[in-house]
Amino acid sequence: MTDAVTRNDQTAADDRTRRRIYIQEYALVGVLIVLIVAGSIAKPSAFLSSSNLFTVLTQASVVGVLAIGMTFVIASSGIDLSVGSLVAAAGIAGGLLGDGGSGMAFILGALGFGLLLGSINGFAITFGRVVPFIATLAMLTIGRGLALRMSGKTPISVILLDQVRWFGNGKVLGIPAPVIVLIGLTAIGWVVLNRTAYGRYVVAIGGNREAARIAGIRVRPIVFSVYALSGLCAGISAILITGRLASASPVAGALYELDAIAAVVIGGTSLAGGRATMVGTFLGVMTFALIFNLLNLLNIPTEYQLIVKGVIVLIAVVAQRRDS
Repeated sequence: MTDAVTRNDQTAADDRTRRRIYIQEYALVGVLIVLIVAGSIAKPSAFLSSSNLFTVLTQASVVGVLAIGMTFVIASSGIDLSVGSLVAAAGIAGGLLGDGGSGMAFILGALGFGLLLGSINGFAITFGRVVPFIATLAMLTIGRGLALRMSGKTPISVILLDQVRWFGNGKVLGIPAPVIVLIGLTAIGWVVLNRTAYGRYVVAIGGNREAARIAGIRVRPIVFSVYALSGLCAGISAILITGRLASASPVAGALYELDAIAAVVIGGTSLAGGRATMVGTFLGVMTFALIFNLLNLLNIPTEYQLIVKGVIVLIAVVAQRRDS
C-alpha cells in the first residue's frame, strides 16, 4: 500500500514537472512571436531579411552549443563557469595542431582539448569533492591562462584550413553550417535527455542525489560525464567561432558562460536541478539572439543591452522560485 502511494506521488510530481516545462516552452514561443512582430514593425526591411535571420542563427550557434552541454550540467544540479575560457583554449590548441595545414588536426585538437579540460572539471568535482562553482571558476582562469600562454597572446590564423572555415561559413542547401550543427546537436541532446536512461539518471541526480544513489544509479560517473560533455561542447563551439572568424583567438568566448547559463535558465531548466528541457534551452538561445539583434538594429548602446540581459535572467529565476 505504501509503495503504491509513493509511486502515485512520484507520478503526480512528474506530471507537474512536465506541465511546468510545457508552460515555459509555450511562453517562450509566444515571446519569440512578439519579438518577430516587434522587429517587423520597427525595422521591417532589415529585421525580416533572410540574411539577417541567418546571421542571428549563425551568431547564436556558438552559445547554443554551449547551452546544450550546460543543460545537462544544470539538470544534474551543477554549474560550469569555465566554458567560455574552454572555447578559447580549445581553439588555440586546435590552431597549434592544425598549423601544418591540416583542418582535421585542428578539429580533433579542439574537441580533444575541450574534452580534456571538461574532464578535469568532472574529476575535481566528483573525486576531489570540490564544489562545482569553485572547480569551474578555477578552470575559468586556468583555461584563459592556457589560451594566452599557448598562443603567445596572439591569434592563430586558420584561413588556409578549408574544413575549419566550412564550419563557420559553409552552407548546405542555403542553410549556414553552424545552424545545421546547432539544430542537429539540439535534436541529439533532446533524444539523450528524454529518451535514454542516461538522461533520466542526470535529471534524477539533480532532483535528489541521495535517492538516486539508493536507487542504484552510479552518481559519480554520471556527474563526471556531464562536465566532460560540457567541455566537448566547448570544443565544438571553438570550431564554429574559429571557422567564422578564420582565426583562433585567446580572448574568444569571454562571458559566453553567462550567456549559456542565461539561455538555459530562461528556457525552463531548474537551477536547483531535477528539471530540464532541451527545447526550452533552444528557445532561450533564440530569444536572447532575437532580442539583441533587434536592439542592435535599433542602435541601443551596449550598456543598456547588458542591463536588459540581466533583468531577463533575474525575472526568469524569480519565476522559477515562485513556481517551485
